[in-house]
Amino acid sequence: MGIEQITIPLSFIHDYFKSSLLAGSAAIPEGHYQAENMKSTVVPFRNGIMLSVAIGLAETRGLKHVMIANHAGDHTIYPDCRPSFIRSMSAAAAAGTFVRIDIVAPFTDITKGDIALIGKKSGIDYTKTWSCYKGGEKQSC
Repeated sequence: MGIEQITIPLSFIHDYFKSSLLAGSAAIPEGHYQAENMKSTVVPFRNGIMLSVAIGLAETRGLKHVMIANHAGDHTIYPDCRPSFIRSMSAAAAAGTFVRIDIVAPFTDITKGDIALIGKKSGIDYTKTWSCYKGGEKQSC
């Protein structure tokens, strides 16, 4: 698509934050991701941190929008995916940048199934995607 890919190291999260996602695939519980035991997969304020970095990068590059792909299914256990969080972060981004950057979150109110259908209609090859928290050669989720 001609979009530059930038990798920004966030290793400090692994060093200082607690989450089964950071501990490795053996620590990630089995079950539906909305189940109570899946709360261990929360990385505290992960989206807030990544959005803050993206907002700073966007302003540096003269951009006015940052996108996030949270979805309605995330709201139960991930506080930094909820509509109120996205609205608040977008307001903070606008207030804290000269160009009034906003956060665009088009999937906030739809399900993973809805997103998959949009992708299918758009011709996405899902064999080239990974949507499982656990590693390995084949998705086991």
